[in-house]
Amino acid sequence: MRVCFDSLCFASDRLQEDGDDENHCEIVTMSNGKVITSEDMATVNVQELQTLLSAKEARIRELETQLRQRDEEICDLRSHLDKFQSVFPFHIHNNNHLTSVATDNSIARPKKQRAQGISAEPQSLVSIQELSQQKFNTFPKNDRSRELIKAAILDNDFMKNLEMTQIREIVDCMYPVEYAAGSLIIKEGDVGSIVYVMEEGRVEVSRESKYLSTLAPGKVFGELAILYNCKRTATIKAASDCKLWAIERQCFQTIMMRTGLIRQAEYTDFLKSVPILRKSV
Repeated sequence: MRVCFDSLCFASDRLQEDGDDENHCEIVTMSNGKVITSEDMATVNVQELQTLLSAKEARIRELETQLRQRDEEICDLRSHLDKFQSVFPFHIHNNNHLTSVATDNSIARPKKQRAQGISAEPQSLVSIQELSQQKFNTFPKNDRSRELIKAAILDNDFMKNLEMTQIREIVDCMYPVEYAAGSLIIKEGDVGSIVYVMEEGRVEVSRESKYLSTLAPGKVFGELAILYNCKRTATIKAASDCKLWAIERQCFQTIMMRTGLIRQAEYTDFLKSVPILRKSV
């Protein structure tokens, strides 16, 4: 017979005396090579077995911890996947719609007429000046809150490529809001108009009444409806008392447009300052 406990192993052989079935003993071989008889077995240090048992229990706890961490990673990845899947159909629908509209227009119009395009370029310098001079309310924040909002934006897949100037303006314009545990913050299917950054508390994300994930402080949510002008893709409820920072759609989009238009005007002015390019600009 052989019994093993990782580092401790027993191998036993039964020895019988000639013609004597009653008087016998067993030889037990330890994993370290030590040989003992069954009579000595009673003296085996019980503490060694307890040590092995404790080691196995510690290993089980370690594996359970790793399993929980991987479950959390899977939930986080599923949440990101749901966000991307909710955006891609929207783009496909819009692209198909624009293609059909362009086709219809090309049929209706004479071919010699140039198609009209949509441009973000302002119609006059006044529009740029008005946009650059437009002011929004700013709200005081301590350094910790400012850094938390900035880090949350840079950690978000859809907002991390914003310019630092835009991020600073967003941080300045965000205002505080609080929700009690159990409150509905975002409802799936609604038209979204606010982006949130969570500073304190936890929120639960669900879609079609199915739990998806739990968000902790330092996360952005509600950004898809603002960035892509689509309906809310999930329901978000406060799992505990929450402190959030929020910004309205109009303020957010104005910050985005203003930076782009001002930069475009600067590029145009630069090109106009080059003699060889002056006539073509």
